Amino acid sequence: MPAGGCPWSRWTAGFRSWAGCAGLLVFGSFLFSAAAGGAEPATVLGEVVPLSGTVAEVQCPAAGRIISPREKPLTVGDHVQAGDPLAIIEHHFNLHDAAHLSNTRWNLLSVMLDARWVALEARIEREKAERLLGLGSVSGKQVQELRAAELVAKAEYDKRRTLLEQQDSQIQKTELVRRGIFSPIDGDVSFTNFTQGQVINEGTLLFRIVNRKEVGVSARFAEADRNRLRPDSTVRVRFDNVPGKVFTGRLEVMPPAVNPVTRTWDVLFRVENPGERLRFGMIGRVELSP
Repeated sequence: MPAGGCPWSRWTAGFRSWAGCAGLLVFGSFLFSAAAGGAEPATVLGEVVPLSGTVAEVQCPAAGRIISPREKPLTVGDHVQAGDPLAIIEHHFNLHDAAHLSNTRWNLLSVMLDARWVALEARIEREKAERLLGLGSVSGKQVQELRAAELVAKAEYDKRRTLLEQQDSQIQKTELVRRGIFSPIDGDVSFTNFTQGQVINEGTLLFRIVNRKEVGVSARFAEADRNRLRPDSTVRVRFDNVPGKVFTGRLEVMPPAVNPVTRTWDVLFRVENPGERLRFGMIGRVELSP
């Protein structure tokens, strides 16, 4: 056999070397593609939810008759601004209320009598100390302290007496209490629960005010997407109910730790809602920008 070896063996060895290089190139291209694919936007499903401070439930602060402050009472769909009057409540006391107030009056009266006794004792101690001051039995500092204690006791007695007088005026129906109920936020009325002149119990829900200029979109991202979720992260959200429209949003709330059960990040985004076309409960596709 010639010194250079068999030509077939040399060709085979060269082919193997070329195939190895080609395999490395293909594998490198695969890794590059995978790395490039990792930069693609992550897309998950999200639900439209209220943001903090955008939904206000207005309850009746006390039992009474509800009347509207305007000629036409508010209905669902009406727009209000923060501070606008929603209703007026009038306190009317019947026999049952009077009996309740009478029972409550004893508690107020007993506390007032105790406060008056304390104030009287404080005055006696102060007058005694002022007489003893001339004899040199007490110091001026002690007298000043007793005077201060008397003022505190008298102020407490005056407060308790005022509460009792207010209670008495309510029992005697000499004072009709009226107070306004105002909207705490800007928004639209989405719920009303009274008719003109209706008597409402304390704690009854009267109005629900909703502001949808901006809404929240709650979404769950995989644990591996943590590095993509930054304070300045933005999203694009699409809804089948609103075809052809892309809504933009930014990160609003990021939990401090991954959900230990689902191994996901429950994230909330603040999304602009021009025209208020998005409604709570709608499901859309949330695309996290790379």
